[in-house]
Amino acid sequence: MLALALAAVSARAAAPVSVAVPRLAFAPLGAPAVLPSAFAGLAPAPFAAPASLVPSLLPAPSQASPLRVAPAVPAARPVILQALASVPAAPDASGTDGPLGRYADFFDGAAAASDGDAVTPRLAVEPGPTFRQPLQLDIVRGAVARALPALRESVALGGWNGPHTTLDESCCGDAAPKLALLLRAQGVPARLVEAQFHYYVLLDLPDGQIVVDPTVRQFFGKRQAPKTIPHVFVGTLGDLHAFFQRHAASKTTKYDPQRIYFRDAAVREDALRAYEAKVRAGGEADHEPLRRFLGLPKFL
Repeated sequence: MLALALAAVSARAAAPVSVAVPRLAFAPLGAPAVLPSAFAGLAPAPFAAPASLVPSLLPAPSQASPLRVAPAVPAARPVILQALASVPAAPDASGTDGPLGRYADFFDGAAAASDGDAVTPRLAVEPGPTFRQPLQLDIVRGAVARALPALRESVALGGWNGPHTTLDESCCGDAAPKLALLLRAQGVPARLVEAQFHYYVLLDLPDGQIVVDPTVRQFFGKRQAPKTIPHVFVGTLGDLHAFFQRHAASKTTKYDPQRIYFRDAAVREDALRAYEAKVRAGGEADHEPLRRFLGLPKFL
């Protein structure tokens, strides 16, 4: 009997050991994950949704007709504030005809301004600078550079501060509407703004406000202003404050940018359109550089 028991034990020891391993099956993509029973209790039981509610991620059968999607209806483009629509605009730097050519889309969202609308500092709709804002600034700087010779010539011929007036002087009431006119002729949605004691040009865009000041040197010593002070400032509100801080030692006004540009500030649309009508009618010597830039015939 003992011999038989020992023989049975020897036979079991010689037999191969069999280990039970749970079988892992790869479920189709999107199917609920099922863990082996060894991990039961570590994860909630999968929710078995009805087949009608589970979207199929498998490719459609080849015989099935393709899904036809109706083309999206393009959203209506916001109105772009632009005067002088009937005046031939000077071609842009790319040689494309028309106001700013292919770059006009970078000013979408500029709404038409009403005369007397209050102007207050406003940040971009989205927090931080948007990807279009650097492009908008480059376009505005290019438009200002093209308009600057005509602006200087017209201001020198004007009677704001006597003959030979330059942009270094306190001639904002003469220079700002002229620059706004020249920018609009290029498709830039410029607004003329009158503050408590200053005129300047503003672009109010969803990507943030852009200040264009053709007489900024009057706040830094006028003709004695350092060469680092540009003849025309173009920048965002952040650029404007940083500019005044950077040149604080040269500032000859006691006011900060907030008071200079936004105290009692309002849009002067009617005044700009009235000046546009005067330029169209001609008859003044300082109108001729503007008319020449706008492609209007010589009046004098």
